[in-house]
Amino acid sequence: MTTFKTLMLLFCMLLVKTGSAQTQFIASGRIEFEKKVNIHKEIEDAHWLDGVKDKIPKYRTSYHYLYFKDGKTLFEKGKEVDEKIPFMDDDRSVEDVIYTDIKQGVFAKKQNVFDETFLVSDSIRRIKWQMTNDVMTIAGFECHKAVAIILDSVYVIGFYTDQITVNGGPLSLCNLPGMILGIAVPRMNMSIFATKVEMIEPKPEKMIAPLGKMKKTDYKGLSLQLQKALSDWGSYGKKYILSSML
Repeated sequence: MTTFKTLMLLFCMLLVKTGSAQTQFIASGRIEFEKKVNIHKEIEDAHWLDGVKDKIPKYRTSYHYLYFKDGKTLFEKGKEVDEKIPFMDDDRSVEDVIYTDIKQGVFAKKQNVFDETFLVSDSIRRIKWQMTNDVMTIAGFECHKAVAIILDSVYVIGFYTDQITVNGGPLSLCNLPGMILGIAVPRMNMSIFATKVEMIEPKPEKMIAPLGKMKKTDYKGLSLQLQKALSDWGSYGKKYILSSML
């Protein structure tokens, strides 16, 4: 009987230990994201490319890292992708760097726009997320679905996990009850989903705002400059502006 009681006690201790491991909360680390843009959708109105569409890959793919710690995040370029897409320019937005201090409610973004580099500093965008009952597993984490409208008309789908306690996410999207591991923006034909989460301690230099000589502005100033530069570009210009403001 004593042996049986001892075995049962050890079994119960194992269950408690296993349950604790499953509900572990993560406060710092690095997330790898895969960004995909459906190019075939992007060029639907570019009829001069109809004859070469079969030579263009369906998706443009890039990888990014999100470092997070102490309520701060930094989103930057990840591993290289040797991808040259025929008849199209490179995506310079891959080089953008976005720093967010969620506790202070501010962010700073090093952003390439045509031949200029801007430092966009502003308050974090206030997003009215609507929660749903849908769930999805991303990079091994159970994520809850939320939806929102940003920039007046852009529909965004987000998937977040409350197992990561920093309320950040890719690009400048944040303020869900946990880390955003998946984003879809149908109007931009774009998705960004985590491929893995690493529980590493980010180096101090990874958790500071971008530095260097850049043209300084805020969201409003950037929007005005883009509208002025792209006033004659029609629907493509409007879409470029929205994409630059994400």
